[in-house]
Amino acid sequence: MSSPAAILQQFGEAAGIAGLRFDARGQAVFRTMPGRLLGVEQADREMLVYAALPVRYDSSDWLLRACKRAHHSRLGDWPVQPALREYDGIPHLLALVRLDERDFTETRLRQTLEYLSQWLDALDSEP
Repeated sequence: MSSPAAILQQFGEAAGIAGLRFDARGQAVFRTMPGRLLGVEQADREMLVYAALPVRYDSSDWLLRACKRAHHSRLGDWPVQPALREYDGIPHLLALVRLDERDFTETRLRQTLEYLSQWLDALDSEP
């Protein structure tokens, strides 16, 4: 079994992000071309994987919509936890999935990030 750090580095190399690694707090956050943030954090025997988009002034509306969407999709394979977190002084809506550290692989990380990005895209397209 590979370590989370090795898996993250492998993912980074496959995605063209050389030297992707966890910082001293156990976090790795990177920005995609469209400006979305993707992140992985180490927690107690689990990995927190998330996609985030800037929501600026209407963050409470975004969070409410995300909570409703998460509630209606909670029985899926990957229950999503919405949250707000500030990056560089700008509020971002996070769509977060918890993975057991034993299930954390490069493939699972890629699939989870794709799922979360699609989840946020669907939320963004809702009226």
